[in-house]
Amino acid sequence: MKKFLSSPKATIVLFALAAVLLGFGGINAIQAAPRIESEDYRAQVQLSNINVAVTENGDVVEGDGTLLKKLAASGDFEIGETYDELLAVRNTKHPSSKNTGEGIPEYVRVSVYRYWTDGSGKRVDLDPEYIKLNFREDNGWTIDAAASTPERTVLYYKDVVPVDGDTQPFADKITIDKAVSTALNNGIYQYDNVSFHVKVTADAVQTHNGTEAMTSAWGRTNK
Repeated sequence: MKKFLSSPKATIVLFALAAVLLGFGGINAIQAAPRIESEDYRAQVQLSNINVAVTENGDVVEGDGTLLKKLAASGDFEIGETYDELLAVRNTKHPSSKNTGEGIPEYVRVSVYRYWTDGSGKRVDLDPEYIKLNFREDNGWTIDAAASTPERTVLYYKDVVPVDGDTQPFADKITIDKAVSTALNNGIYQYDNVSFHVKVTADAVQTHNGTEAMTSAWGRTNK
């Protein structure tokens, strides 16, 4: 979506979007020992003065082999266990800029998608809520219940994010529910040989005329 949005007062709204796709593969319901399979990072929109990045445990997630790298290398990921997974948003300068701090303050929101796939693609019959992220609403984030579904959780950050600044984490733990190990359908393990995915998109608008900017870009404010 490569476009400028305008408020009713014809104020230009600068808009940026970054996406990270976390892929985990090969869940075997009998062994209950998934392995981390792949990941992908996509910066979908980059404009001259506004840019956002998703961070994991304090580091910008960008490029193959970076997301959950330590956990993947450990080989210790198990169904039912809870792991630290601090996910936040950073107001980054545009990649083409060589000047530290170049950019503008931003308001941000995130959309988090949880879903399952197999060799044929997305499995809409499997429960995304078995992919458990501990969402935070005690540190500046608010879940937009009206825009959220079992698969998608939308959160707004109430504070201005300064240039080179980070939000507080919108999630801090990840767990795959033990129920996937025993879920049966006609005697067949439903979650055998499937992969779980968490896709995070973060977008931002400028703080100048912030109310109009948020309403124009998002259809609501962050309050």
